[in-house]
Amino acid sequence: MPYATVGDLELYHEEPGREDGQPLVLLHGAGGTIDDPVGGWAGLMPSFAEEYRVVAVEHRGHGRTTNPAGFMSFEQLGDDIGGLIEQLGIAPAHVAGISDGGVVALDLALRRPQLTRSIVVLGANHSTHDGLADYAASLDPDALEEAHPEAAAAFAARHDQGKEPGWWKTLMRQIVENNTHNPTWTPEDLNRISCPTLLIAGENDPFAPTDQMTTMKREIPGAEWLIVNHAGHPVHFEHPEIVGPRILDFLGRN
Repeated sequence: MPYATVGDLELYHEEPGREDGQPLVLLHGAGGTIDDPVGGWAGLMPSFAEEYRVVAVEHRGHGRTTNPAGFMSFEQLGDDIGGLIEQLGIAPAHVAGISDGGVVALDLALRRPQLTRSIVVLGANHSTHDGLADYAASLDPDALEEAHPEAAAAFAARHDQGKEPGWWKTLMRQIVENNTHNPTWTPEDLNRISCPTLLIAGENDPFAPTDQMTTMKREIPGAEWLIVNHAGHPVHFEHPEIVGPRILDFLGRN
């Protein structure tokens, strides 16, 4: 079974792609799963798997992975992914993350640089900001279930797998708590990132606004970026024909 014992949890992951390829770890966003084309990499994964040894992960509490800790933080998620990379013996690996997964990629590059060959950070922020905090605070699973029962049912179908019914509400509250207070990296922190970095965001992404992207581009040494016009948060889903080739070009050079 595609589970790895990492710390306090059984971490679900899948490994499509070439066994002899360079390792590429794919991290989904908050509320995403491996097979989610919007919050995850499902749409682009086949093209990545043609050239790389892809390791796609479901974060703690998400999909088929449990969360016995009872809380969630980006540092905790970074430790999970770092432990998996070490256990699989694939360091240093390329790490590509969407949204919260992008924050985890930044965490790995900062705290465990020996594990990251390069990072791709898509639709992520380096510090909390009012727009993100306000949005997170507005998310209430009970209100979502009442106002949008179909959306709530879909979220439950993705995340209640192997868990008690209604787990998805606990997961959503943990995501909100984490994103309300984290991350908190300063420009000085970003300047310590030493691996090649590609930053990607949609021009109209409310969670990775222009000022955050500009700060990361300026402070991360040698960082590259791609800002896609007239695109929102799931820019990889809205414009795979732009984002996919750009990522492959970056990985191929690093």
